[in-house]
Amino acid sequence: MSASPPIAPDRAIRLALPSPFALVAGGRLVGAEVAVETYGQLNPARDNGLLLFTGLSASAHAASHPHDPSKGWWEAMIGPGKALDTDQFFVISVNSLGSCFGSTGPGSIDPATGQPYGDRFPELRIEDIARASQAAVDALGIDQLAAVIGTSLGGMTALAHAACFPGRARSVVSISGALAATASAIATRSLQREMVGGALRSGAGPDAVNHAMRLARKIGIMSYVGSELLEKRFGRHQSEPFAGRGSGTDFEVESWLDHLANKFANQFEPWSYWALSRAMDLFDFGQVGELSAGPSDPARTAKTLRLTRALVIGVQEDLLFPVTQQQAIAALLTSADIATEYVELSSPSGHDAFLTEAALFTPVMRRFLNSLTRPTPTTIRPSSAARTQ
Repeated sequence: MSASPPIAPDRAIRLALPSPFALVAGGRLVGAEVAVETYGQLNPARDNGLLLFTGLSASAHAASHPHDPSKGWWEAMIGPGKALDTDQFFVISVNSLGSCFGSTGPGSIDPATGQPYGDRFPELRIEDIARASQAAVDALGIDQLAAVIGTSLGGMTALAHAACFPGRARSVVSISGALAATASAIATRSLQREMVGGALRSGAGPDAVNHAMRLARKIGIMSYVGSELLEKRFGRHQSEPFAGRGSGTDFEVESWLDHLANKFANQFEPWSYWALSRAMDLFDFGQVGELSAGPSDPARTAKTLRLTRALVIGVQEDLLFPVTQQQAIAALLTSADIATEYVELSSPSGHDAFLTEAALFTPVMRRFLNSLTRPTPTTIRPSSAARTQ
């Protein structure tokens, strides 16, 4: 890969990965690439980069730009004067390896067969997503990042990146992430994969696969969103009383779930959903780079990190990535003598709060990122860290 390929700021590009690209679990990808969008300008020292890892279903399009004016998934957080201030930082958003929005994934053509990979896509790990994204950073000619930032799956990936590439980022921001998935989260995603994978492997037609994707997404949504938000927003309101259904009613919450599920099923590749979901369950920070080398040892991994600062954010109402997991991340980083700030927010949006509550996240993120140009503070212990209610 070129050390610094031509790139216009704020433009979507695809960057080729080293070929073959070896995966942690033993597979290889030939001719693989990742989709990247950038925002802001790289400074002369080339040290103001923020590498942004996305959640499971997001593309690299995190914010609008001249080449794509449509709103991005983190539109309210990226731009001049915003939390990720493009007047100060060069934001690099990468579509996860294994996804379906420009990066190589199960829906891509396998050069060995001329057909989409499908279930033949090599086993994917969170570390592979981190390694592919770092390859993109290398291609942009950046030796050290100011920070890696991740939300949900991206929070896991940010931690994996810190462990895979010690010293390549000065700080990390983990939002609603995890050192490893809980049994409850694994059970939820296992049910989703059973629905989708069963339909795919049975040879069912597109309509049946779409139906399975819709049901799986509904299960996911219900694990993201707190009951308080549903009651406040919908209650028992009926959008179409006596709509001819067997129950004689159409509740607004049903219509809302249908809308979100249909949107997702119509744009996301089913095997990508399966592969990324499985990668989340397999991730274990305590075994990064050591898939079968003994029991998990997060403290050992944490000691290898070369970070000066960390910010960990959790949401009290998050059912999928509960605050106990965020507290564990903060405590582990603190124990490794990394200056760590832990912030606990409250939002009825639960796990989706980072997407919907910019007013809550902006001051926390802005303060932390602005501090990166100042001397490293004394470590903030999780037990006494700031909590925003």
